[in-house]
Amino acid sequence: MAAWIRYEPADIEIHLKQKGIVLQEKSLIAFAKADGKILAVGREAEEAAGKNTEDVQVISPLRQGGIADYSAAAGMFQYMMTKTWGKRLLRKPDIAVCTPRGITEVEKKALEDALYQTGAKKLAIYEGALEQITEEVKAYDVVISISKKEPEKYIAEGISNILRYAEQQGISAARVEELLKEELQSGK
Repeated sequence: MAAWIRYEPADIEIHLKQKGIVLQEKSLIAFAKADGKILAVGREAEEAAGKNTEDVQVISPLRQGGIADYSAAAGMFQYMMTKTWGKRLLRKPDIAVCTPRGITEVEKKALEDALYQTGAKKLAIYEGALEQITEEVKAYDVVISISKKEPEKYIAEGISNILRYAEQQGISAARVEELLKEELQSGK
């Protein structure tokens, strides 16, 4: 069975100036365990996850919009940019990236480095939804939107991580529920 990192994949859209959306994919990558070769990205990687094989690993290299696995993320973005532009770039594009709010400076730097590897000439990272910053990104050749169309899945991922950690520490789910209620009440 294909192995998954437990990160909820982000939704990635790539917009080209004067063309609009040219690519919509999930932040998933399938690669061969033996040599690390990328086999598929996005929906194709999701399909590979459903196949019963121990030779393929499918992961989301992004965690809530930030880079969790640098090498896999760089490969994923390279694959997506090649799919968008073709094998040869006539010139290096100016790229704007819209990320979810709250990614760390380290995650921003990793994202910046990964996208410079794809051939970006100039790069800007904006926190927030593309719809909120359309004026700021109009001048860029490429706009990459990293978001989650169903943000509640990120919340479910966080709760799942909390429950898994609590179980490892011998704390019951009922106690976690009590702690969450206490936190909600103290936040009012």
